[in-house]
Amino acid sequence: MTTAGGLVVSWVGPGTSPVDWCEGNYTVTPHIAEFVNTITNIVFLVGPAACTKLWASYARHVSRGIHVVWVFFVVIGLSSAYFHATLSLLGQLLDELSILWVLMVSYTLFTPLRYRPKFLRSNQQLYAAFMTFLAVFITASAFVQPAINAYALFVVGLPAVTMLVLEIRKSRDPNVVRLGTITLASLVLAATAWVCDRFLCAMWLALDMTVLHGLWHILIFITAYSMQVLFCYFHATQDVPESRPVLRYWPRRSWGLPYVYCLLAQHDKTP
Repeated sequence: MTTAGGLVVSWVGPGTSPVDWCEGNYTVTPHIAEFVNTITNIVFLVGPAACTKLWASYARHVSRGIHVVWVFFVVIGLSSAYFHATLSLLGQLLDELSILWVLMVSYTLFTPLRYRPKFLRSNQQLYAAFMTFLAVFITASAFVQPAINAYALFVVGLPAVTMLVLEIRKSRDPNVVRLGTITLASLVLAATAWVCDRFLCAMWLALDMTVLHGLWHILIFITAYSMQVLFCYFHATQDVPESRPVLRYWPRRSWGLPYVYCLLAQHDKTP
C-alpha cells in the first residue's frame, strides 16, 4: 500500500478513532458500528426541519443567520452519525468540529452586545472576522493534534453556559426562567450521561444498559436547541427591541418546541 493510501486509511478507515463508546460494535447490522448512537442523531435532522416556518418572523425582523445555525445542526447530526457508524478518526473530528462551528456561528450572530469585547461591539464585521479566525485556528490545530479538540470544545462552550446563568438570574420573565432552568437541567443530565458512558462502561455492560451515549445525543440536542432559543431571545430583546420578541411554543401554547416570535410580524404587509 502506498504511503498516501495508508494515510487515507488511518483517517477514514473503520475503527481508526481512539474513541469507542460503551455500546457494542456491529451488534445490530454489519454496516453500522454503534447502531443506537448512530440513529439517535436523527433529532438533529428532524428538529431543524421543523424550525424553518416557526422562525420565519425572527429571520425577517432580527437575523436571517438563524437559518445558518439550523444548517449547522444538520451538519452535527450527519457528522455524528458518520462517526458512530464507522468509528473513524475523520468522523470523530467532523463530529467535534461541527459542534465547534455551530458554537462560533452562534457567538458571532447572537451574543448580546454587552457581552462582547468593548473594542468589537461597534464593528460587527471585525467581530465576525475575529470569531472566524478563532474557529479556523482551532480547526487546524485539531487536525494536527486531534486530542486538543475535546479541550477546545469545553473552553469554547463555557462562556455560553456562564452567560446563560447570568441572564436567567437577571430575568424577571417567568417564561425565560422556566426555559432556562429546563435548559440547565438538561445540560446536567446530558453531561451525566456522557461521563457515565465514558468512564463507567463496565457497570453498564453488566447491567446491559449501553445506550447512555445515545441518550446524551437526545439530551444535548434539547440543551443546544433551547440555549439557541434563549440567546436569540436575549439578542433580540437587548439589541433589536423594536422587533418585539416573545417566547412561544409549538404545538401548544405552554409546551412543545420553543421558538422566538416577533410581534412586529403581525403588522407585516408582505407575505
